[in-house]
Amino acid sequence: MTDTDLDVPAGQIVHWLRDELAGGNTAIEVRATREYVAEPLAHPEEAGLEEDTEAASLVTVGTLEARPVGAEDGWVLEIRVEDVVGPHTPEDESVQEAPEEIDLDDFIAQFIAPDRGTAYVTVRTDTAEANRRFGRVFGALIRDRHKRS
Repeated sequence: MTDTDLDVPAGQIVHWLRDELAGGNTAIEVRATREYVAEPLAHPEEAGLEEDTEAASLVTVGTLEARPVGAEDGWVLEIRVEDVVGPHTPEDESVQEAPEEIDLDDFIAQFIAPDRGTAYVTVRTDTAEANRRFGRVFGALIRDRHKRS
């Protein structure tokens, strides 16, 4: 499997996907999730906490995967957005541990809005043929025939 980073704005991709799905494109399926990840703070004093405080930085991670319906094409387009919420202490366990499914509109509202974290766009392909098939989808995405309202 080959991973390739794409230099395309995540917003362009998700809006194109939403328009494609609304237009009846049944050849692509989309799955979006949101999860909260705690990353230990090496220097809690930088977050205004005492030096010996055990604390973590809470990160909201949104992941959107688009793939062709059926496994024969062998490509997955992934958008991962990481948004640092801020520091918290271990007793602040008020979020789910496992990723939760969200719909495409929620993903757009929570992760594609301006100033909402750092987005990473990657495509994974299984074979050279899958890479060519994704290339056709990518060409349509870049041309984006949909009108913006």
